[in-house]
Amino acid sequence: MRNKRFIAGAVCPQCKLADKIFIYLNDKDDQWRACASCDFEESLAEAIASQQEEIPTRVNQNRLGEQPLAHEVAVEAVKFIDPK
Repeated sequence: MRNKRFIAGAVCPQCKLADKIFIYLNDKDDQWRACASCDFEESLAEAIASQQEEIPTRVNQNRLGEQPLAHEVAVEAVKFIDPK
């Protein structure tokens, strides 16, 4: 185990304790993450491969007038009507 670094604010997916996750390099220079409190250990390559799609946010959505991708809903402008 080389280059052991704790990750601030990270929560262990197994024991749910904060600030116990660290990342290290094994003998083959593969990155792993592990918990200092429980027996959780996971290869970062496996973790990245098993991640879900990106959560839609206002940052990663197209802007008004841009063409949406095939899987996206088109953005439309809203007109406000004066109630008078």
